[in-house]
Amino acid sequence: MDTGMTELVLGGDGLIGASLVCALRSAGHRVTSLDLRSGYDLRFADDAPFVACDRVWFLAWDTGGAKYIGDTHAQHGIYVNNCQLSSKVFDILARIDKPFLFVTSQLAGQPNAYGLTKLLAEHWAARLGGKVARLWNVYGWERPDVKSHVVPDLVLSGLIKGRVCCRTNGAERRRFLYKDDCASALIRLFDGPRATADIGGSEWLTVRDVAGEVGRQLGVGVDLGQSEGIEVMVTPEDRLPDWQPTVTLSAGIAKVTSDAREYLLHANAATTDGVSPETFAAAPWADIRRGALGISVS
Repeated sequence: MDTGMTELVLGGDGLIGASLVCALRSAGHRVTSLDLRSGYDLRFADDAPFVACDRVWFLAWDTGGAKYIGDTHAQHGIYVNNCQLSSKVFDILARIDKPFLFVTSQLAGQPNAYGLTKLLAEHWAARLGGKVARLWNVYGWERPDVKSHVVPDLVLSGLIKGRVCCRTNGAERRRFLYKDDCASALIRLFDGPRATADIGGSEWLTVRDVAGEVGRQLGVGVDLGQSEGIEVMVTPEDRLPDWQPTVTLSAGIAKVTSDAREYLLHANAATTDGVSPETFAAAPWADIRRGALGISVS
């Protein structure tokens, strides 16, 4: 990797984006993150940050876990947001002609707003000469909301309720990949000669397997639901040579659990210090961790 590059990360406050930003900065790069969580709406972006960078990482998207992208009531909003976002960003990228990498998903092409907009965007990214990374089931700590994914949801239920609660029967399979491993693979792809890559975990695991591991680490039981979850059995074939994930599922869950405990500690301290739930929920997690809200955590 060349040092001293100026990187523009679209969606740099998100699950994968935050890890990518840290990895790039650790390598000595100058990084600008544009993210809705920090108040920058890419649907109304201007050219300036794109012109000022050496290359662009296009991660921003209206997405979330299965409970969000499968929500019937969320479909039109997801469709509109992603059409507006991709139209604006691709228009800028087409005009400024900077190297860029677009992140898509193994769910591209699924019959919902997320899958259809991802499929169109990955094809257009390639048409514009960008690199395309297709991801499988990336996980890590996320604050609980309608968009959070299954692993942090399972961990939080175990910590808060004393039982690991799964919405489904847990039979659906995933290729889980920890966020830091994902970031390293994205960098490998962008720095190398390949135009595309499939990036995912090394094996298929059931959500029931994950729930069991969370329960084992927390020392609590597991409650499985009755409904069947959705699985998309697309096997990654265009894999990066000489790259393998380094974080095991057990180690990844331990990292998520540590972050979840820290989050709950700050949430409890915020209540004690009189910070409103709305203010705490709206504040970026990075701001909370560095004490921007004035929360006293002992």
